[in-house]
Amino acid sequence: MLRLKALREEKRISQQKLALELNVSQASISKYEKGLAEPDIPMLCMMAEYFRVSVDYLLGRTDQKNYFNVKPEEEKERELLVKYRRLTPHQKERAEAYILGLLDA
Repeated sequence: MLRLKALREEKRISQQKLALELNVSQASISKYEKGLAEPDIPMLCMMAEYFRVSVDYLLGRTDQKNYFNVKPEEEKERELLVKYRRLTPHQKERAEAYILGLLDA
C-alpha cells in the first residue's frame, strides 16, 4: 500500500487526519503504509472513494488513477457520506431523523 502514503502526501494531510476521515486509528494508517497490515475490502473502498482513485490503483494493479468524473454537487454528497460514516450509530439515527423531518416539512 505504498500508494496510500503517496496519495496522502499528495493531498498534504497527516496520518492522523486520514485516520479521522476514515474512522480508523493512526496506527492502522501507519501499518497500511508500511505494508505491515492490509485493509479489508470495505476500507479499501472507502480509501478509493476518499482519494477519488480506483481500488486497482491503490493496490498497484494499474498506474491509472481513474479519477471519477464527479459533478460539484456529487462531490459534496461524497464528502457528506464520508463524514456520515464516521458517526456513531446514535448520531446516524439522529441525522436520519433530521433529514426525514426536513423531507416531511
